[in-house]
Amino acid sequence: MTLSPRSLFAGALALCLLSLVREGAAFSPSPSVGRSAAVRRDAPAPVLRMSDEFVQESPENTRARIQALVDAHPVLIFMKGSKLFPQCGFSNTACQILQSYGIDFESVDVLADEAIRGGVKEFSQWPTIPQLYVAGEFIGGSDIMIEMYQSGELGEMIEKAKADMV
Repeated sequence: MTLSPRSLFAGALALCLLSLVREGAAFSPSPSVGRSAAVRRDAPAPVLRMSDEFVQESPENTRARIQALVDAHPVLIFMKGSKLFPQCGFSNTACQILQSYGIDFESVDVLADEAIRGGVKEFSQWPTIPQLYVAGEFIGGSDIMIEMYQSGELGEMIEKAKADMV
């Protein structure tokens, strides 16, 4: 197998960067003229962390945030990704079903917030994502949504929620 010059260069560059990192070099995104992008340090740069109090939200606060979201939006889906860019097939299916009704629904990306991701499962007592709420009521995940879509039951709930939104 013959490697192209571009592949060889990329590999050599990666090895150089790896050796600099191992030696404790820090990189500046835009070095000034005449300065090297790599700066030697005697010790590695400190890792910045938020305090545990700030990072770890209490389960009660997470539950309150979830309840506030459910109360504030007539049609709300907790999903992986956003309604514009779903990050899993089940979330994508759920979004397509909701979009078929022409309703403006709100989505919450559980991948962006670990507390919400775990908290919503406890809140609903449902183990999977996505999770749909209509008019404050937990409906279910994508499998339940598909069944209700096919039976017409979900359409009736969505129409009622649409009427309540006006």
